[in-house]
Amino acid sequence: MQKNFMNRKNKTAIGLLFSCAFASGLYAQNSSPYSYFGIGGFNDVDDARNIALGNTGIALDAPDYINSKNAASMTGLTTRNVVFNVSGILKYNTISSNQGTDKRLNSNFTNFSAALRISKKAFVGISMQPTTSSDYKISSTIPIEGTTSEYPITYEGSGGLSNWGISLAYKINDNWSFGGKVKNNFGTIVRKETITTTSEVEISRSVRYTGFSYNLGTQYKKDFTDNFQLTLGGIVNFGSKLVSKREVSYTENQDYTNTLTSKLSSKDSSLPFEMGAGFSILAKERYRMTFDFTQSNWDKVKNTETSEQYYRQNTYGLGFEILPEKKRFEKLSEAFTYRFGLNYDTGYYKINKAEIDKLEATVGLGIPLNNVVLNVGYGYGIHGLQKNAAIKENYHMLNISMNVLNTWFKKHYLD
Repeated sequence: MQKNFMNRKNKTAIGLLFSCAFASGLYAQNSSPYSYFGIGGFNDVDDARNIALGNTGIALDAPDYINSKNAASMTGLTTRNVVFNVSGILKYNTISSNQGTDKRLNSNFTNFSAALRISKKAFVGISMQPTTSSDYKISSTIPIEGTTSEYPITYEGSGGLSNWGISLAYKINDNWSFGGKVKNNFGTIVRKETITTTSEVEISRSVRYTGFSYNLGTQYKKDFTDNFQLTLGGIVNFGSKLVSKREVSYTENQDYTNTLTSKLSSKDSSLPFEMGAGFSILAKERYRMTFDFTQSNWDKVKNTETSEQYYRQNTYGLGFEILPEKKRFEKLSEAFTYRFGLNYDTGYYKINKAEIDKLEATVGLGIPLNNVVLNVGYGYGIHGLQKNAAIKENYHMLNISMNVLNTWFKKHYLD
């Protein structure tokens, strides 16, 4: 009876995730004025477990899910040697400025990935993630030179960057592991400006980005007593130059169009060098605390497409997890894992001398369903905390991820 109950729950979980993935074709994840800047707003592409734990994971092992924070975590895969992951997000934004208030609802898939144990100590993984997205529509005015009058202007944006990645991990011993990942970043961001005077002029800038990036990670786990385990983790994401090709078109009254294509210098756009460290403490095999710190050298990055000023970005994450009390359970609720988290991001660019930072609080639930692990999380965040920030965003988000566990290459014995 318990097995049938879990099978019904598995079907429900699969239905929820595919509904979220279907909706992703209709909306962008970051429908925000701030997605105008740089290469778009960065998406939450991690598993719902990581996000619910304050977006931590550098020092989290991954026996039953895919932890994209650190490739070395793949070595946590045990008897079930294959994991498939699909994740999605539903986000409700309230955007406030001196022009008024706007409310927006968006959804998107955030991660398709798989990890496979290929030997006792070697592991491989693949992933596809929408790294950034740009989706906004802003109405404003610009002055007419030599007069006190103004023209109305509308700014619109779409597109973003995605990546395909392959990860490798090696387990040196029961305590220590290493991993690395190679990603191919690609995508197009389109920015349109429509100026209305006696005629209507549309300026469209389309920039196509491509480039590879690389990262390394390690984890070290140590049991001090039967009731206390410490895990340390570290990552390095190497900076990446993005090859860029820009196409600019001018259209007047939808009749006349002039297009100019140019190749941008590698100095015009890139991804920053990043370092991160974290630790995880497991007490009494039931209570886990995690902490991550990452620093991204955006102050070394140049982007000529928009006018913001970059600075060095620091991100702090803190998470707390309560594991099931019982090893065997009769009710599904007895197997739930409860999660809480807090994350602060200093941001990496200034608008009118205001730093655009972010604070986010999260809660989550882990639900084991036979050979499926369903992670659900809720978060509330504020984007643009500084008093002199022109725009403030308050958002609610629902994260859902489904990890399907399976066993390949299992030997069958006949009597």
